[in-house]
Amino acid sequence: MSNAPAHPSPADLHEDQIIALLRSGAHAALLSAYFGDVEYRELAQLAKIAATRSNDKGEVVFVLPGIMGSRLGSLRRRSPSLLWLHPMAIAHGGLSQLALPAGKALRALGVMLPGYLKLRLSLEIAGFRPVFHPFDWRADLETSARALSRSIAKSGARKVHIVAHSMGGLVARIALAHDRERRIDRLVQLGAPNHGSFAPVQALRAVYPTVRKIAALDHHSSAEQLARAVFLTLPGLYQMLPSVLSPDEPNLFDPAQWPQDDLAPDAKMLARAYRVRSRMPPPDERCAVIVGTHQQTITSVRVCDDDGFEYSIRRDGDGTVPLSRAVWDDAETWFVQETHGGLTNNNEVVAAVSAILKEGRTSRLSRTRPKPATDVVRTVTDAELRAFVTHKVHWDRLSLDSRRRILEPIITAEFMNPAAVVPHTS
Repeated sequence: MSNAPAHPSPADLHEDQIIALLRSGAHAALLSAYFGDVEYRELAQLAKIAATRSNDKGEVVFVLPGIMGSRLGSLRRRSPSLLWLHPMAIAHGGLSQLALPAGKALRALGVMLPGYLKLRLSLEIAGFRPVFHPFDWRADLETSARALSRSIAKSGARKVHIVAHSMGGLVARIALAHDRERRIDRLVQLGAPNHGSFAPVQALRAVYPTVRKIAALDHHSSAEQLARAVFLTLPGLYQMLPSVLSPDEPNLFDPAQWPQDDLAPDAKMLARAYRVRSRMPPPDERCAVIVGTHQQTITSVRVCDDDGFEYSIRRDGDGTVPLSRAVWDDAETWFVQETHGGLTNNNEVVAAVSAILKEGRTSRLSRTRPKPATDVVRTVTDAELRAFVTHKVHWDRLSLDSRRRILEPIITAEFMNPAAVVPHTS
């Protein structure tokens, strides 16, 4: 019998409690609404199979989520109080508590299961001992990397693997530099912004779709107010800004090359971000990368007079990270036509990850890098993006699909302004 509450809220439960419910079939309607019908059935089956394949002697795999993929909150009398991502806390203006350094007492309390539970269960079925490693995605990447290194040491395992999505891939990459005892046997990155991404640029400019959706749920602040008060204080965002890959690109670590308005970035944090990025280690024989391709992705940016930045979109990335910025020069690399968020739930990718961890290679994905997509699908400016999602939205009025996709860079119907044509990048 499960010791979970009689009417649990999935967002408030530990992953082991969720897995127990999936195995037992309890609260099926609730979990089906949380994960989606198809995903729930698949996860329930995987959870039951994993129960028969559990291997206490299996190789340990640390699974790291991407940015915003770790739940944040505080512990009060050993009871977790969730802030990110808790709808009621957001509605009552709780997001202001995420600002740093004032909110440094908050900690990572778990991962967003819809994005990562299939990966964990599949690795368990494959004979590994997967361990979620949530981290504070607001924080300095080097601080998060040192925390990962401490967790690896505390695991007691002589050798461990790491599978890391998006921002987690950068945390894991930096951890390689601290791995003097070479406990890390293999590292597999999924959609990591090794040369940065334009999504953090948009987050700092209050125009990233996820930021605008979350701000719509906050009945106290606008997206622009949240950007000024919260997002512009977060080192983790700055440290994923795009590097300069060609002479005609702006240097976004130089504050003079940003729009000079009330959303200008902090010069000291830009300088710190540049130093952190310059110290990231190169790959070695332990490193592998899986890159999403053929999705509409912002691939370049320029200042556009009074409209802020203008973003150019091409079918050349995973919808969040451009292909040229996801690759990690000299690392073993595979390519798949998939979105950024979809990489961790794609069955072929999940099977490929297991094969790479076991054998160092896989035949499930392509080794051929797609040709660069030179055609611009469209351009859009900060000013144009700020015309979307300007009204407030109530969580209880959102469709189940919109709730599940709240962190995806897609503006679903309930967030649309009347007669608006919604931009998206996937």
